[in-house]
Amino acid sequence: MVVVVGRFEPAESAIKNIAENLRDEYEGNNVDYVIEDMKVSENGEYILMLIRDDYDSRFLHLFDRMGNPLKGWKSGVGIPCQEDVVVFPGLENVAVFMKCWTGEIAVYPVDSGNPKENFLRITFSKLPIYVSLTNMERLVIFGDMSLDFSSQGEINTVFIPKLQGGYSFFHAIRDTEDEIYILHTFKEPGRKTPVLRIGKIPYPAYPYYSPLEFWDGVEIVSAHSPAPPTKGAIGDVILKDGDPIGVLGTKLGRELYILTKKSTKAVSLPGELVFARFTDKGLFIILGQFRGYLYGGFVTCDDILQKSVIKLEDLRERTVFGRYNPEAVDPKFSSISRNGTVLLFGKSSGRISASGRFYYYVRPESNYIYSLLSGGRQGGEEESYDQKAALRNILERFGGLILYGPPGTGKTKLALELAKQADRVEIVTFHQSYSYEDFIEGFRPVEKGGKLLYTVEDGILKKLAIEAIFRGIDNGEKTDYETKKKKVLEYLSSGKRDFRPRGKFYLIIDEINRGNISRILGEVITLLDLDKRLGMEYETRITLPYSREPFALPPNLYIIGTMNSTDRSIAFLDIALRRRFAFVEILPRAEELEDVEIGGVNLQHLLSLLNRVIEEERGKDYTIGQGYFREVLKAPEEEKLKALKDVFYYKILPLLQEYFYDDWDAMRRSLPGFVFIDEKGRIIEMDDDEFVDALQKLVSEK
Repeated sequence: MVVVVGRFEPAESAIKNIAENLRDEYEGNNVDYVIEDMKVSENGEYILMLIRDDYDSRFLHLFDRMGNPLKGWKSGVGIPCQEDVVVFPGLENVAVFMKCWTGEIAVYPVDSGNPKENFLRITFSKLPIYVSLTNMERLVIFGDMSLDFSSQGEINTVFIPKLQGGYSFFHAIRDTEDEIYILHTFKEPGRKTPVLRIGKIPYPAYPYYSPLEFWDGVEIVSAHSPAPPTKGAIGDVILKDGDPIGVLGTKLGRELYILTKKSTKAVSLPGELVFARFTDKGLFIILGQFRGYLYGGFVTCDDILQKSVIKLEDLRERTVFGRYNPEAVDPKFSSISRNGTVLLFGKSSGRISASGRFYYYVRPESNYIYSLLSGGRQGGEEESYDQKAALRNILERFGGLILYGPPGTGKTKLALELAKQADRVEIVTFHQSYSYEDFIEGFRPVEKGGKLLYTVEDGILKKLAIEAIFRGIDNGEKTDYETKKKKVLEYLSSGKRDFRPRGKFYLIIDEINRGNISRILGEVITLLDLDKRLGMEYETRITLPYSREPFALPPNLYIIGTMNSTDRSIAFLDIALRRRFAFVEILPRAEELEDVEIGGVNLQHLLSLLNRVIEEERGKDYTIGQGYFREVLKAPEEEKLKALKDVFYYKILPLLQEYFYDDWDAMRRSLPGFVFIDEKGRIIEMDDDEFVDALQKLVSEK
């Protein structure tokens, strides 16, 4: 049982009130609608919603935290744009950036009582690259130096020019009365590697006459090179004791980059990142664990600055938001008030609009508004994902299971654990010379009376099936294999249909995709279907070609195969076989190493870092499993450093040599602190101290 200070609970009354108001507005006119975007204001006093109807018309609505429309906002304000629209809730104003034609910004007073009439408009000569409304309600506009814009009234604006030959990607902005801090990815002209940095500019901005002059004048508070990917970037910046702290991660990534005035670092997360934003309580993050649950909670700034690994227990007010489905979570539909009391978090889906454009929307059945309740406890013990229990259920349903994934993820170990309680387990490894005669039955030479004779010998599957069938028809008798086989053949030939399975029998096939599957199984492939097993609805018995004996498979004989997804040289399993097995992907679980630290280097962080680079350059099938570090975990404390060095030098580095053969620049671009392989691809020998220093540099390179 986990005792906590508070927890998030669905604000059901607010959700109900909003739904009723929107139904009255739209369904009363026989128009269907969806929530295309939503945000909560910094003070948590109102919720902004962008509604899209079936005619592709957009309307802006504002509701208080109880779900009641704000004065003047009941019928919604029309947004005359069918292109992308971005909304920004401020304390006193709401800004809407419309990317139609040359672009336009509309600024609506929250409390005007008549927003349709009382608003200001900014128009542009060309479409800006980026627009944002800051916490001080200044409009930051980023675009080409030749961009002109005009306003109907007085609006505080900050224009940032694009630097020709380079680029800037803005992640978050935080400002004070006289300063603006910008978390951004920046690449100077002529340079290959972009840099993640926090830049500071004064307000009002100093006069400049060219983009180069502007960017030369930006004060760099903190920088990290190379910058992480900008695709799916999730970032925020906050001021603590007058100094900025910036965080940046990527959707579904497992790391957060932390930038401060004094240092930069990467922090490992106990799940895949969905959302992150600073609040007065610390950094609020939402994480998903693969085939597990969605967790949300606050991480204090002290933990963010001091720790290299964040664990689930580090999340304050930790809340479980249900099962984790990466396709149904989108940072766009996440927002939290600065005081941390009101959270918007909706499940997403997508559709094609009437005009043929694809867009995402909030699933109407999801609880998308949450309130932080103080006191109490987190609903008893949290449910956790039991991988082995889930896989046993799959085996019971399908009779056959193939575990696939990168090497070192523990597929074979998992298969053996699944078969732990079995009455009998047989293990075989497929290879290119493995045949039907080895697996089912075939002729084998036998010397008798000085003569060489060929007799039919049973293979491993046939022997195991006979053992399992015999247990079902004669549970009490213990005898030799030939006697068991005789009774089983009599039963199969008799046509009796009263089979009752007893016990569990497992056949584990390691490297199942390395053999010629169709040839190895032959006609037995038909029997793999669970409904064709003995005693099942479509029970099927066949006659084997060599022995001419009847044969069938019992329902309590389970087959588990393992295969490495990196094995592209081996032909994929044919469709007929795929249909008869359930497939489960087993991916690296770096969190299993979270408590292991050697020489000041956390192994979870190290593995996550290496896998991020491998996945970016080669794909997820080539990542490294936690099993590579098994010898390190088993080693005595005084020998762990030697074990880690051996694993690194004799397993991981040779693998990286193969992955990045003749492309060492790719590794250096993504990991400039990687000094284990030189420019010619040779592994560099190091003593223990040099090895530890190199690892520390790798995980903390700025």
